[in-house]
Amino acid sequence: MREKCVRAMKAVAKVVSIERRARLLSSLLPPEDWFRAAILMSRWQAQVSSLIWRRGRGVSEAYLRDNWLTEFSRLGEFPIPVRVTGAELLASTDADRGGVVLCSTHVPLLLVVMRVMVLTGHKPDVVVVDPDNMRVGNTALQPAGLMEGVAAASPGPKGLLRIRTVLRNRGLVACTLDRQAGGPSHPDLLVLAGRLGARTVTFWTELGPDGVVIVAFKNAVHPYCDSVQAIEENIEAMLDDERRLLAKLNGVEQAGTPVSGSAESRAPASRITGP
Repeated sequence: MREKCVRAMKAVAKVVSIERRARLLSSLLPPEDWFRAAILMSRWQAQVSSLIWRRGRGVSEAYLRDNWLTEFSRLGEFPIPVRVTGAELLASTDADRGGVVLCSTHVPLLLVVMRVMVLTGHKPDVVVVDPDNMRVGNTALQPAGLMEGVAAASPGPKGLLRIRTVLRNRGLVACTLDRQAGGPSHPDLLVLAGRLGARTVTFWTELGPDGVVIVAFKNAVHPYCDSVQAIEENIEAMLDDERRLLAKLNGVEQAGTPVSGSAESRAPASRITGP
């Protein structure tokens, strides 16, 4: 009986895509309920997936939630409760000769972080993203719950040239070290940031137990990437944050995970719902 149920659930998952399910729910629920729906649907879907594919439920739920948020975002704007610290670190200062680079790995809720940047007045001048993830006219990335796109560039030599231009004008660039979740890390952007004197910022993000997304920006361990060792230690710190987050999602870590970084990189929390 269990095998028949599993086969049936696999068949439904193939036929009824998240896109179709999101369209159906959006016709039944007001936009104010879409974020909550994404949480509940991804939780239920992760329970089913854990029976079918026997993988970590917590991590699956987090990435499924991202998929739901992406599909709802295509249908219109909706509010997302967010608690933010350190957003002021995204603003360029006199010490930042080459602007600011926001860098991380492909952790869940990345598009919510992009949303926070837009709503706090720190919209990136360009975000480096794989072409498959560009949503707005194949030239921009769409933050969660917003129709406004963020200018995007593809990884590679042309992307680096565009980033260099932005940073030389002391702009703000956002990028991931890896091109997909769990993929190898590429230090190219950090090397460029070091050459231009740009300051590197990273972040911690997770869904809190109260249903509010926590986004905490912080300066990198070595903000100016001024040596090969500094770059390597920055990458290792970001990967360590990713490992701690994924472990926490799968229930390995029960206690609250502290946000690393110096005391200077923290600020009083503000709450954003928008739009």
